[in-house]
Amino acid sequence: MSNLLDKTTQLWVKWTGKKIDPEQDEWLLGPIGDSDKVGDQFISRLEKDGNLDRYSNQKGFGLLESIDELGLSTEEKDRLNPIVADFYEHTYNYHFEFWSEWTGIFRPFGWLLAMLFSRRLQQLNLPLSPMDASKGLNSNIIKLKQGDKTKWTIWYRTLKANQRVIYSGVYTTCTPNVNPKPHLKVVFPLPNGNASVVMTKTVENDGSLLLSSDGQRFGENGFYFTLIDRNGNYWAKYVKAMHEWIRVYVDKEGVLQADHTLNFYGFRFLNLHYKMWPKPGLN
Repeated sequence: MSNLLDKTTQLWVKWTGKKIDPEQDEWLLGPIGDSDKVGDQFISRLEKDGNLDRYSNQKGFGLLESIDELGLSTEEKDRLNPIVADFYEHTYNYHFEFWSEWTGIFRPFGWLLAMLFSRRLQQLNLPLSPMDASKGLNSNIIKLKQGDKTKWTIWYRTLKANQRVIYSGVYTTCTPNVNPKPHLKVVFPLPNGNASVVMTKTVENDGSLLLSSDGQRFGENGFYFTLIDRNGNYWAKYVKAMHEWIRVYVDKEGVLQADHTLNFYGFRFLNLHYKMWPKPGLN
């Protein structure tokens, strides 16, 4: 049954998406998952195949090596709250609390997604109830390096209550063909392919960072599925209906927070909220 579901999803990508050239569309490529389960298994494969060294949860590890990877202008860097920049450059130095809320009629969809795909694959396994996250989150930053250069940065998160993997994303940047400026890209390995969220960035007047995947056509920021078929051909599907926004900010009390919202065909289906604070002795 599980194999049939995965094959059906992959056929959907081929039938409704487009064949891509891995050289011309290199910005879309990223790590892929194993055929039956994702979890953290793809990390060992990336490490072995690339002859890379693995480092985990070291002081100062961040989702980005430098905020400069986002291609901010001098004016944007001056406006960005330095605490927000520090979070992206030194993510491991922060504790997390988070809350989740599926809205309205979409809650059954969340349950179905979890039953059919997320829990089996150990990927994108978002909590169905705020109580699921009540005991907190384990946040692991894993870097695969060749010498001093980081090749891949993985944010691997599990629930403290049951150690269930909820998120295994590879953080990088890309430069889409139609908008040749740096975009943040998060890759979620899946069987024989991956899902990617490509996000533009805006530094708001209050110093917050807004990341958006609200494009309207292939090549713009948004949500993509990519697939490698058994003949080695590459396929990609742009999911125009899926949009998300992440706003990272410092509130009036000086607390670092993030609001993460996801929409489907213009309807908000999931709200996530994070509160982050420095770990003692690390900042």
